[in-house]
Amino acid sequence: MKVEDYIEKLKPYEGGKPIEELQRELGIEGEIIKLASNENPLGASKKAKEAIKKATGKVYLYPDGNAYYLKKKMAAKLNIDMNNIIFGNGSDELIELIYRTFATNPDDEILYCYPTFIEYKIIGMGFNKKLIELPLNNYAYDIELLLDSINDKTKIIFLNTPNNPTGAAIPKKDINRVIDAVKDKNCLVVIDEAYYEYAIAEDDYEELLDLYKENNVIILRTFSKAYGLAGLRIGYGIAQKDIIDYLNRTRPPFNVNILAQEAAMAAIDDDEHIRESVKNNNEGKEFLYSEFEKLGIEYIKTYANFILFDTKKDANKIYEALLKKGVIVRSMAGYGYTTSLRVTIGTMDENRIFIEKLKEVLDV
Repeated sequence: MKVEDYIEKLKPYEGGKPIEELQRELGIEGEIIKLASNENPLGASKKAKEAIKKATGKVYLYPDGNAYYLKKKMAAKLNIDMNNIIFGNGSDELIELIYRTFATNPDDEILYCYPTFIEYKIIGMGFNKKLIELPLNNYAYDIELLLDSINDKTKIIFLNTPNNPTGAAIPKKDINRVIDAVKDKNCLVVIDEAYYEYAIAEDDYEELLDLYKENNVIILRTFSKAYGLAGLRIGYGIAQKDIIDYLNRTRPPFNVNILAQEAAMAAIDDDEHIRESVKNNNEGKEFLYSEFEKLGIEYIKTYANFILFDTKKDANKIYEALLKKGVIVRSMAGYGYTTSLRVTIGTMDENRIFIEKLKEVLDV
């Protein structure tokens, strides 16, 4: 079979191997600590787990394609109308729907700063879109450069805040500048807040929810991070009714499964779990900051549940050495940061083990 050149050039996302397989291959006895995928180290809430158990008897049924009860509960939590919400099979599916629905002209341009969430690029290449990648400025979105790059062909602008993999946030005033710059254009501004629950705990991170009221904005959030439901794949978008309506026209039926919907509804009610998750993250963050400083390692202040740090040594070699010691982090060499790695903030025990093993690898 032959495919178009743009598919031929597309590299599939490479996830890590199962932990059990890594243990077998590397001959590691004992527990492997995974701090590579920005998952919640406390896991899902007890309420969500109970909801999953209760829902297993219904898995022979198709899920509610409209996610009515989940949508109703989320709307009440956010104090918005149900018609302003759409749920997807993770934020990834919503990004794909955005491409499919709004970037339909061959000349459409997609604008974002890079490195950022890799799915903007992977999905965009899959749709053969013209991707305009701008460099970050000091590890953060370069808003001045982005504004200068907007033209009549710009159709979608992705703003990742906090930005993955750097952890930097975009000030609300700068987001407003981007929104204002395309008010008179047929261009959608996508504000991706996957790490919202962690970010809002920082004193200088401003609430962005009200921006959904603009007629050219959609805000994306997820249950994969602070809510600890990454394995069930469920995210949501908040926007004006007409944007949601158009996305629903291209959304596959039954896209969010029963277990995901039931778990998400229970998770919404578990504010204590979110508080504990954020508390663990903040304590772990301060611990890792302190340890990096003691080691003379540069790091980027994060608004998320991960930290980008620079060892000044080959990132891939540091990654491999840590892996052999039972700690999985993420090398950033593929993003152009050849001496930097990203570590998810774990439990305090996991954080201490990570630092202990990092010292061994760096021979400190």
